[in-house]
Amino acid sequence: MEDGKEQLRIRTVPGTESLVYLHPDRRARLRLGLGMTTCFCSVKSTEVAVLVDTNVPRDMLVMTEAVSRRLCLNGTDSALFATVRPNRIRIGPLIGILCHPTWRPKEHTLVRNRALEALEKLVAAASEQKALGYLFRMDEVDFEDGTVLGYIKTSDGWKRRRLPLPDVIYDQMVSRKRERSKGYAELREQLSNLYGQRIFNDGFFDKWAVHDWLQQDKSLRPHIPQTVRYTQAAVAVSFLQRFPVTFLKPVHGSLGLGIVRIVRHPDGSCNYDVKRAKQPPMHGSSPNAQEVVKVFRSRLAARPYVLQQGIALAQYQDRPFDIRILLQRDGSGEWRRTKMFARVAKVGDFTSNISSGGEALPVHTVFTEVFKRQAQAKACQRELMHVTRRVTEVMEKSSGKVFGEMGLDIGVDQTGHIWVIEANSKPWKSPTTEKGRQDLVDLSFTRPIEYAVWLAQ
Repeated sequence: MEDGKEQLRIRTVPGTESLVYLHPDRRARLRLGLGMTTCFCSVKSTEVAVLVDTNVPRDMLVMTEAVSRRLCLNGTDSALFATVRPNRIRIGPLIGILCHPTWRPKEHTLVRNRALEALEKLVAAASEQKALGYLFRMDEVDFEDGTVLGYIKTSDGWKRRRLPLPDVIYDQMVSRKRERSKGYAELREQLSNLYGQRIFNDGFFDKWAVHDWLQQDKSLRPHIPQTVRYTQAAVAVSFLQRFPVTFLKPVHGSLGLGIVRIVRHPDGSCNYDVKRAKQPPMHGSSPNAQEVVKVFRSRLAARPYVLQQGIALAQYQDRPFDIRILLQRDGSGEWRRTKMFARVAKVGDFTSNISSGGEALPVHTVFTEVFKRQAQAKACQRELMHVTRRVTEVMEKSSGKVFGEMGLDIGVDQTGHIWVIEANSKPWKSPTTEKGRQDLVDLSFTRPIEYAVWLAQ
């Protein structure tokens, strides 16, 4: 830590005056003069009198309850640190994790579910970084007062507290339906405008917008499957007649749900498979492209879809696979590869999502079998990393948003060519793993928080 700037633990004591106490040695070292100075916590600030007390530990700052109330920090001091400079005291940072937790008033706690387990791990990672991480809902933000109802984790469980708006926001809202609702969208825009580049992973990707951004980059264009947006039946029929395999994908879909694979045979007839939640794919056939489009007319009219060229993916043990890469920024703001693994489709399925039965394997294991020559496997992996790094650059530049992480699904065809299949701004991170490396799982939760702290500074 540089001279004149150190992080101190915080303790709150009773008191109606705005006072801060430091050990005299610590005050002298930090060159903080006696008298009044400004104490900040995110958007909140108050003037405090700085006093010395030999009973205060050298690594601690003691503040009165009056200071805590004015900064909206009641009940949080055990999780907070203060950064002291010659002319000011800053408490925090505060890392807000935007999500949609459900509070049980009678039990005074949050509803436990799979999502909360992952969110708890992020809050714990914030504590390890000497930051206060808390959960909050969009509809509980008070823009006028600069506060929010936040959910903090204590040794006694979850607590609901009125807190200052955070220094940085990590967007972990996973419901596309809720995010597209009118009231939510208006609040989202207000929050995004307020925070600018201090909110990261803001919103979901639109598959058509992603395609448009990536195909405009000359170096990426050869790696982007042909894609059109569905506008009318004639467009869909023409596209189906161009490619032996076509995928219909909902523009705002995730987890592979709602995807339709259409295989056109030499005689013009078509077979199709529809991806469904918690059920095997639905199969069907039609005599030609015109008829198969009629089968899905109501689906295509109900929500926006794109048609994407099917890639003849390389196969591992007669099952198609793609590669999932989790790229994240770290505490220096630089992109790092946190995880990379091959997702092998289960027998009879045409998508490789782990959530629907796909198998995760090391890329090296899969490449060793698929590519008979080691040089070819290495060349493919080099191209894979070059393409993925370029995707992050183009996505940020084109969207005008900041991302702390990105999940990419990369296809490798039977010739070893790399294809960008999907880009996901909200990659799901399981807090535990049975077959993978737990240290990499832990790292996937630590890095976004390290990046958030870096942004706050």
